[in-house]
Amino acid sequence: MKTDMDQNKYKRRKEAIIGNAHLLDLEVLVPDRTVRLLALGHLARNSAPSPVNQLAEPLTAINHLVVSTGGDMHQLMEAVRKIKEQNPRLKVIIADSLESPYFPVGTLNQSNKPAGVERIIPVSREMAEASRSLLHHQAGILTGPGGGLAGCVAFALANKIGIEATVAFTITNFNMNLLDQLLQ
Repeated sequence: MKTDMDQNKYKRRKEAIIGNAHLLDLEVLVPDRTVRLLALGHLARNSAPSPVNQLAEPLTAINHLVVSTGGDMHQLMEAVRKIKEQNPRLKVIIADSLESPYFPVGTLNQSNKPAGVERIIPVSREMAEASRSLLHHQAGILTGPGGGLAGCVAFALANKIGIEATVAFTITNFNMNLLDQLLQ
């Protein structure tokens, strides 16, 4: 007997292509919403070729990018700076751990946030774990704590946004390698 997960793993996932990056379109997580939710990370390549008629979208197709504080913070901030150079209207949001923040809650005022960052949002460990579980059980995606942080903020934003927009979030560390995929 095949389960839903067995059936899902044989379906071709819907993707958006920006540069050389293949972002997973997670419409299953935002049904009946005008917002498009995309997961960005180092994805395993499927052996089946991409559809010939699938066109690459410009970086400006992303309105909001949610990244987590996991990984090398210097690379994260350099990647944020460079992506903002390429798409100045992009709103970059950092999802930070509430329990062990890189940006302590007392520093979350407008004057102390890094250049190019719209907001820093603290996320509890429980909410990050719930997001990881949702990604695994509803979309078949395994991610680490950083993906749970970014996913949590992206889900909340997609739920509240109420306008036609694209929200992308990282399921791996956002660094120069991931940025290069978007810019190629």
